[in-house]
Amino acid sequence: MAYQKKGKIRKEPKRKQGSANWAELNSEILHIIYMKLCDVMSFIMFRAVCKNWRVAAANLSDCPRQFPCLIDWSGPTNLRVYSLASGRTHTFRVPDAYCSGPSGPDVLFQTDSPDNDLFYLNPLTKVKAIFPFETSLHPISWRNSRNLDDFVLINELDFAVLYFKQTDKDEWTKKEFCRLRNAAYHDCKYFLLKDNMQYEMAVIDKTNGAELPSVRFPNYDPPLNFCMPFDVNYLIATTNGLLIITGFIPLYSGDLNDCRFEVHRLENYPQNPKWTKLTGIGDLMVFLDHSNCFALKASDYNGFKGNCIYFITFPSLRKRVIGRFDIGLSKTEELTGPKWFGNGKGRKVCMSSAWFVPSI
Repeated sequence: MAYQKKGKIRKEPKRKQGSANWAELNSEILHIIYMKLCDVMSFIMFRAVCKNWRVAAANLSDCPRQFPCLIDWSGPTNLRVYSLASGRTHTFRVPDAYCSGPSGPDVLFQTDSPDNDLFYLNPLTKVKAIFPFETSLHPISWRNSRNLDDFVLINELDFAVLYFKQTDKDEWTKKEFCRLRNAAYHDCKYFLLKDNMQYEMAVIDKTNGAELPSVRFPNYDPPLNFCMPFDVNYLIATTNGLLIITGFIPLYSGDLNDCRFEVHRLENYPQNPKWTKLTGIGDLMVFLDHSNCFALKASDYNGFKGNCIYFITFPSLRKRVIGRFDIGLSKTEELTGPKWFGNGKGRKVCMSSAWFVPSI
């Protein structure tokens, strides 16, 4: 076929026999393709192919659930995101500001301005949101991110600040404590792990902000032959109750099987609180790093198994790696990670890698 433009006759290039015109694929087939994409960046590239493909993926809420990625802030204006699902690394340009770590689909930054301004940034969409609180410290130590339960926990030097919203109130309530490891919201209460040797957990009632009776939590004592282990103590709120992950990651051992974890569930609080050790967590997958911990259901993802703990080892190890601890087998395996992971070069802080859940 020929067509005319500006007085000239041009011929369309002949399509090779057997070649496909991807732009003309049926919309139902396109829907099947993009619903199987396990990497959010693949979803973005899918939409960039042509107009028809973008229309087929017009509803961003249809983007499949994204398996957590590894995020690393190695330079002043770069974020690297590694997808375990696809094995790909993506680099994003970000403002020249101090990176405090991921917060759900966003990343928290702090400027070097006199006001120490804090802001959230989604590195994929570039959407920015102002942090709702002021702080005189730079940088802040980040322990928990904002979430649907409307609370933020920040460690500042030797004390911690919990911001939360009481029931039926729009304003934020502020409470100060000694340093805290992390926090979780469960059964209309905030549970806060104290960072001391007493293994105590403070409890705050969301309805009125009152402090409820504290409770001790179990501790995992490492064998005596381990030198300077990194203690793991993290709370996780699940549909099956409030869980605590305890254990340790040895700092100077190159054998991942030296890592140990236990899971307990809090029962009968506040009448007769006790911790019950679990032999497994079923369909749950736990993700923990130096600052945060969360859980997801393996059945929401293809190719991933539950009843396990995904974790990141730390720079003191001979080789920094991604590990997966099978709770049923009490065994750890090393997962494939990016070549740049663990090189320790150009980092602003030594713990500058964390789990990140991308979203558009």
